[in-house]
Amino acid sequence: MFVRFVSSEIDNDSHVPAGLFCAAFDLIDDGRLSDHDYDELADLMRWFRLHLNGPFEHRRRKPWRARRSICWFKSEAHEHVKHAWRLANVLKRNEVLVRMIKSQTVGYIIYEDSAQVLAQPSADVRRLL
Repeated sequence: MFVRFVSSEIDNDSHVPAGLFCAAFDLIDDGRLSDHDYDELADLMRWFRLHLNGPFEHRRRKPWRARRSICWFKSEAHEHVKHAWRLANVLKRNEVLVRMIKSQTVGYIIYEDSAQVLAQPSADVRRLL
């Protein structure tokens, strides 16, 4: 099982709802966060930088597949999913709609590690998004 947190914004590259980190960066760039929410968001983003590999460098290795690829957490990556929920709560407090999607399949997998996959979604997965 895979899980993905998405916002209501459509990502320019993948053409599906933007993921959790895109929404977080947009919120930071917006500059309207309270000091408390900014500090919490910064702490969570720091945690992810330390505990989650950046999969997007793998897009360069398979550019014909990777341009529209998206990331999913593996459901067994409990700590990552727990922190993702905390991040989603900060976004929700700041009026950013976030929802979690679950799927048994993700499409063509470009990159995989113990916590996540980067995949080009199949047509069935795109309908789910």
